[in-house]
Amino acid sequence: MFDMRRLRHALALAEHRNFARAATALHITQPALSRSIQSLEDALGVRLFDRSPRDVEPTAFGELVLRHARGLELSARDLDRELQLAKGLEIGTLNVGAGPWGAASMVGVTIGKLSRLYPRLRTRVLISPWMELPARIRSREVDLMVADVSEVQGQDDLEITPLMAHRAFVVCRPDHPLTQQDGVGAADIFRFPLAGPHLPQHAVDTMLRHMPAAVREHVKVHGLLSITCDSSSVLKAILANSDAISIMSVFMVIKELGDGDLAMIRELDLGVQGQFGVTRLRGRSLSAPAEAFLKLLTEHDQNISAMEQSLLDAGVGSPSASRSIVRSRRRRGTTGRA
Repeated sequence: MFDMRRLRHALALAEHRNFARAATALHITQPALSRSIQSLEDALGVRLFDRSPRDVEPTAFGELVLRHARGLELSARDLDRELQLAKGLEIGTLNVGAGPWGAASMVGVTIGKLSRLYPRLRTRVLISPWMELPARIRSREVDLMVADVSEVQGQDDLEITPLMAHRAFVVCRPDHPLTQQDGVGAADIFRFPLAGPHLPQHAVDTMLRHMPAAVREHVKVHGLLSITCDSSSVLKAILANSDAISIMSVFMVIKELGDGDLAMIRELDLGVQGQFGVTRLRGRSLSAPAEAFLKLLTEHDQNISAMEQSLLDAGVGSPSASRSIVRSRRRRGTTGRA
């Protein structure tokens, strides 16, 4: 009676409220989904969904079945995970969730090293807005989540392994007006479009504490960001080709600073820093792949922290250093612009 495949089809239909969208998400045809739902209803002897030309809605029987189906689905995922735990690193699996901003920059190198060590390990990386990741952990869609620790603190069912804190500075193109200016102040950044990802309120509040009262009032009316972009690679291209500025952790732009594609306004320290961490369900044991990932990520985090400090000590990415690289490129007939 309880065919998990058909129950998963019902769960997808309840989520999407539309046969076409649910079928697409399930990677099956719409007629196949319709037959599956009808077969499940016939087997149970009740109508699970009310159909209309616009959408579908679960009936009272449908809500009852769906509630139990969700529990069965979680149990099935837990069983699969326990089997993978027994298999170990060589033929196990690992599902990692990360936000599209700084966390994605950290995860890529770590997954690459993990794959080199364990080429038969099956790894899935889910890049998703940080607001959605805790729910994906709870649904067992991902085993681990890499994100700023402040974004998940206070959620009692989640356990966080903190990584190191990383300072953030104003970043812009090397010939930006701010790089020509002496004595840059906090209010100066709002003379130009401010670009960045969707920010948690605590990050906005931290920035505003450093701003003059007039600037805080401006933000209350107009918002903090002129350009909202959750992709760090896209945002860096925006910075290189406009007067927009952003506030980014140093490790995210080490290559661009070293190459002279971007500059960092170091005298403008807004006291902003990010501290990432690895989050999992509390009390849930780490699989062998997850333990290996966490070890490699911790090592990578320590390495990039050392690289950041070395870069800051050497003055790499300062406006003067970046302008020197740009002048050299111009003499060679290239600008380095994207």
